[in-house]
Amino acid sequence: MLTLRQALKLPCFEKGCVVAGGRGLDQVVQRVHVVDIPDAKYAWGRGALLLTAGYGLKDSSERQAALIPTLVRQGLVGMVFSLGLYFQSVPEAILRAADENNFPVIQVPLEVQFVEITERLYIEIVNHQFALKERAADIQCQLTRLVLEGGDLAAVARTLANFLERSVLIESPNSDVLAAEEFGSADQFYHNSVRASRTPSELRQRLIQRGVYDLVQQQMRHIRIDAMPDLGMSMERVVAPIIVGRKIYGYIWIIAGDHPLIDLDELAIDHGATVAALVLLKEQAVREAQQAARGDLLTLLLRDDSSRDSLMFERARVLGYRLDQPHQVLFVSSGQNGARTLLPVVIHSDLIMWLEKILCRERDRGLVVNREHGTVVIVEAKSQAEGKKIAERIAAEIASPADSFVIGVSHVCPPDQSLKRAYDQALEAAEIGQRLAAPARLICFWELGLLDWVYRLSPDALALNPYLGKIETLAQHDAKTQSGLLQTLEAYLEYGGALAEAATAINVHRNTLQYRLGKIQELVQVDLRDVTQRLNLHVALKAYRLKSS
Repeated sequence: MLTLRQALKLPCFEKGCVVAGGRGLDQVVQRVHVVDIPDAKYAWGRGALLLTAGYGLKDSSERQAALIPTLVRQGLVGMVFSLGLYFQSVPEAILRAADENNFPVIQVPLEVQFVEITERLYIEIVNHQFALKERAADIQCQLTRLVLEGGDLAAVARTLANFLERSVLIESPNSDVLAAEEFGSADQFYHNSVRASRTPSELRQRLIQRGVYDLVQQQMRHIRIDAMPDLGMSMERVVAPIIVGRKIYGYIWIIAGDHPLIDLDELAIDHGATVAALVLLKEQAVREAQQAARGDLLTLLLRDDSSRDSLMFERARVLGYRLDQPHQVLFVSSGQNGARTLLPVVIHSDLIMWLEKILCRERDRGLVVNREHGTVVIVEAKSQAEGKKIAERIAAEIASPADSFVIGVSHVCPPDQSLKRAYDQALEAAEIGQRLAAPARLICFWELGLLDWVYRLSPDALALNPYLGKIETLAQHDAKTQSGLLQTLEAYLEYGGALAEAATAINVHRNTLQYRLGKIQELVQVDLRDVTQRLNLHVALKAYRLKSS
């Protein structure tokens, strides 16, 4: 596109000079207006360059002072002021306002004809439009060839950055950075995102508040975003959705750098988004094929018999799974809300990629497989502590307390045994954690203790326990009266009879807690001072939670 800085190099401006607003010379000229009365009330059109001799300004200092702010509000990019007819110099009020608004003012002598400037600029604008289309076609050709040659998202980002001479970032719907390529200047926010491999949450929240993601979802096309200096985003951006079948698979960001964004950037990012969609679609097909192969291997590993045929060895070899090593099973349970709640708009395939990324970063060998109600992670481990440590790293990165998940961890499975027992242990630990709504996000099977016994009790065995009947009586009483007796008993038992801690946990006064405990003893005929009765009530309460969930 034709900027004012480029236009000043044309012969028609040989006798012209910039007298104010020189910092705005990189704005793009899209049209030209010749007007004798520059404050006339009509639509100027954004991107216009105003040519005037100032007839409508000669007798009014107020009009002179108000001119530049008016032109800036209406989207004009500069003004050519002809001297010698009504003015011998550009008025001070205009010069002062032009510098304040970075609005270029170019003065020319009377002998420079406006018609010469207009004709020449329109020729240049048309030529630049033609060149723009040619460059856009070239970008599309290069990006299309990239897909045919098997390029990935990193190659898409690199191609766009090199062609546009701007930094590019590609992110997932969860704000994970999928690819980035720095070219020239970039702001602090870009560097922070690349370093963390994730767009910081404060920007995402700001974009959500401003309705950016909603607007992109509605329009299904690119939009421009102004700078947000308070968040370290000092440069404007163009963002475009990566769309497959009307579903957004990610976003491409082009950073302005040290020169303003132009139409070519918008055309290029649309082409880039289309190609990125093709790349993601291809990668998704590959992931689905890999996931199917992993699922088949897991099925073989879970067979009750420990025999290993050639099929198992071949599939394990292809997937890099070492059958001669001990393993632990981790089960990432998604709870009632599903694994999709682990991160914003996360889907199962995203969670699998995310878990694989953690294992890869930590150089852990593993097999990640999606299963019903959760995701299985099988890792090499010689001791229980190794698998627990990996689970802790995963839990630490699922940081939001609002997310509903539990990670169950199994014992170590020797290399000569079926993985089924370890798988069942991890699944049971995760399920117990979910049913009990455990505050701990990590449940190790070997730490379950009596919870494992209670979990395995049959309904008939549970029904014979009189203490379970007492717990059910309290639950029924709460349902009718909303008195919170069961919650009170649970807090009291969980905190080992410590009244102050239990009262704080359920946010009631200590006297209220004591009153409720008295009511409980009266209603179900128990003595909470009796250690044996407290133990039986605590176990029955756990059984009730496991059963009712």
